[in-house]
Amino acid sequence: MPRLIAGVARANITPPVGMLMSGYGARTTPAVGIHDELHTVALYLTDGETEAALVTADIISISTEGTARVREVCNAASSVPAENILVAFSHTHGGPQTDLHRGDSDDELKQAYGTVLVHKMAGALSEAKSKAAPVRVGYGRQDCHFGKNRREHKPDGTIAIGFNPDGPTAHFTDVIRLDRLDEKPLALVFSYASHGTTLRGDNLLYTADYPGPAKRFIEQQFPTALAAFIAFCSADIDPWPHGDFEKCERYGKELGCAVTQAALDTQDMVEDVRIAVARHEFKLPLEEPPSLEEAKQRLTEARAAAEKELAEARRAAGDKPVDEKKALSWSTERTLRHAEALVEALESGQAEFEIPVETQALAIGDCAIVGMPGEIFVKIGLAVAERSPFARTIPISHANGAIGYVPTADQVPLGGYEVERARARRYGIYIAPQSDQMMIDGALVALQKCYDVLR
Repeated sequence: MPRLIAGVARANITPPVGMLMSGYGARTTPAVGIHDELHTVALYLTDGETEAALVTADIISISTEGTARVREVCNAASSVPAENILVAFSHTHGGPQTDLHRGDSDDELKQAYGTVLVHKMAGALSEAKSKAAPVRVGYGRQDCHFGKNRREHKPDGTIAIGFNPDGPTAHFTDVIRLDRLDEKPLALVFSYASHGTTLRGDNLLYTADYPGPAKRFIEQQFPTALAAFIAFCSADIDPWPHGDFEKCERYGKELGCAVTQAALDTQDMVEDVRIAVARHEFKLPLEEPPSLEEAKQRLTEARAAAEKELAEARRAAGDKPVDEKKALSWSTERTLRHAEALVEALESGQAEFEIPVETQALAIGDCAIVGMPGEIFVKIGLAVAERSPFARTIPISHANGAIGYVPTADQVPLGGYEVERARARRYGIYIAPQSDQMMIDGALVALQKCYDVLR
């Protein structure tokens, strides 16, 4: 049987103070300091036939184009096939904006940081491969409860971000433990279902949020190992209650304790393990598009809203010139951009009312990680895990792209932020409600491809 070989490495990716931060559209003040460092952790794997990698980072997410860039540079640095690299992000709301999420061609700082970030990730993977050695692998699970469903039902029938005690959750962490043959732990890959939003939009310090202290705690218990965090599908899950850095530390230690217990309970560590990687590409349909006349009306309204905000910004600046990009709120700017794209697409006749999607599975023996782009509701992840052909499956969000929120069909009529403001869209047109089942099916196709290779 093949012997599993693995290596792991970490690099500091903390940006310079002064960059705009990601995660909260209303936060327009740049970062003023660093609370805790941000990192990328790369795991290299091979069974002698197949090479694969899991590359993680304390960043909110990146686009499909950004993923392609990361894979290309990682491949050049390590020779791991680009299609065998799973790129996953923690979704911290305490990190910087980057040009990898959405191109900002005129922002030199974002460009510079994006370039450094990509090469830091590639360098970590190259180092991980250079240090690779034979390992044993095992799997564990432990309860952890601070992540709560955030789609609160208000008395007036609306949905707001808050606390829903009756909503679905995933109250556990899954752990993949890799040990050297001398029984010293090499790496602990762990997942959890919750946004990186312990800190709110008033925080102006870079932070990895709760995954940061979780990783530090784990590495204190296993000094020879590095910890890598991957985000279980958690679009409708928040740390609850939200709080300050003290609360963030508490949640991190709670998760770190759970991961440590799962790792200590792990038995039957094996080394005769094969790996497999598979991708599946498909498209999510959009809802019915408007007519060209209706699209032009939307554009007129979007331009009027943008001009109103600009006029207010000019008055506030004493009629001095203002930076139009910075003067517009993220919501207004996005609405205008989408309205312009829709009219252009309808007039050209070249519109594709679908969103390309890639799911990717990375199987290590009878455990598989399956990555989905964007923010995926927890019930979608749980359904994938339940129907997977593998004994253990870890479905994750924020992997290989950032298409927006993918809610379950039953939540679409209820509305709320995840449905009405942040649902995946193109030209400003939302994905259709049945996209949840299509995402589940797409993840299962990638998993089945891996399973068939390993049978």
